[in-house]
Amino acid sequence: MGRKVALVRSAQSIQAADSLPSNVERASRVHALIDAFGLNDKLDIIEPEPLDNDALTIFHSEEYIDCLFAIDSDSEYSYGSNKSDEDDEKDRQQRFGLVHDCALFEGVEEHVRYAAGGTVAAANILVDGQAQIAIHWEGGRHHSQRSKAAGFCYVNDVVLGILALQKRFSRVLYIDLDLHHGDGVQDAFLYSSRVMTLSLHHYDRGFYPNSGGEISEGRGNGAGYSVNVPLQRGTNDSSFIHVFSAVANKVLTAFDPEVIVVQCGCDGLAGDPHKIFNLTSNAFACSIKTVLGWERPALLLGGGGYSLPECARCWTRLTAIACGYDIAPEADVPEHVFLNEYAPGFDMLTDVMLIEDSNTNAYLDSIVQAVQAALPNQS
Repeated sequence: MGRKVALVRSAQSIQAADSLPSNVERASRVHALIDAFGLNDKLDIIEPEPLDNDALTIFHSEEYIDCLFAIDSDSEYSYGSNKSDEDDEKDRQQRFGLVHDCALFEGVEEHVRYAAGGTVAAANILVDGQAQIAIHWEGGRHHSQRSKAAGFCYVNDVVLGILALQKRFSRVLYIDLDLHHGDGVQDAFLYSSRVMTLSLHHYDRGFYPNSGGEISEGRGNGAGYSVNVPLQRGTNDSSFIHVFSAVANKVLTAFDPEVIVVQCGCDGLAGDPHKIFNLTSNAFACSIKTVLGWERPALLLGGGGYSLPECARCWTRLTAIACGYDIAPEADVPEHVFLNEYAPGFDMLTDVMLIEDSNTNAYLDSIVQAVQAALPNQS
């Protein structure tokens, strides 16, 4: 492609990402494989700065950030001698979603500051024209709301990145490939006609985050600018690529974005513990090739994905595609410190499951037609 590519990372940002309880040491695996394939020599490495509170509160509320960072280095809270203070603090954590899957943990502040700082740094690279493709695999935390953590997401770096992009770009297209609906990003721009969100995800009653079932969810000036593609259990490469190609090209024509942000959450891979979609890296590779083929600035982010080798395989392949070439799924995994985790095949393949794709051709065609009808009239 001949376009300049930047990868945002540093030893500190990788360490901060590795501390996230839902993705412990994932970032280390991803970047070790990227380097093992020699991709670090084919792009610019940009070290991010941790985002300060003023930058975080461009989107998040001050009250939420204060509560989020109210943990000391010993992972204990300073309640003083009054038990009512402890109860009040726990009530506050409950109100801000800092319980259950988003319980506070030692290192949360560093994780949040670097996750957000990396995505904003990647966005600024595109704003300044330093590169045409910017990558931050530790970003993509798409569930967090303005004042609430959700779905393993303590900060919505995606929203902060889009806001940074708007300093230069008038129309931002956000595409979400995660197994789960990109609800936090959609909600942030629900009333905007400057940001179009397109989320392809699994939707079923009771499946987190219990949203994204409606094809179009925009409001006010944003009517027609929040597009959802709810897919059924067992979605395979063929179904995903078919519906993505059809829908994405319609969105491109209707919206004519100046820049594209893609959340590449890979918990839809067949090897992910969720085992709901039946995708291989081919689905992601084809989608990213389509987006990069539009020849507009692009920001690639990570997201969900709970098999460390599968995430590393997928995001390494997407990094190679951004650099202008592909890695065959049959390729051997190069020798590196985590090689043994790719047993028994020691290759880049994702083994598919023997499950039925519940999407019928008629269902997929109906989604494409519904999206076409819901898109804003640009004439």
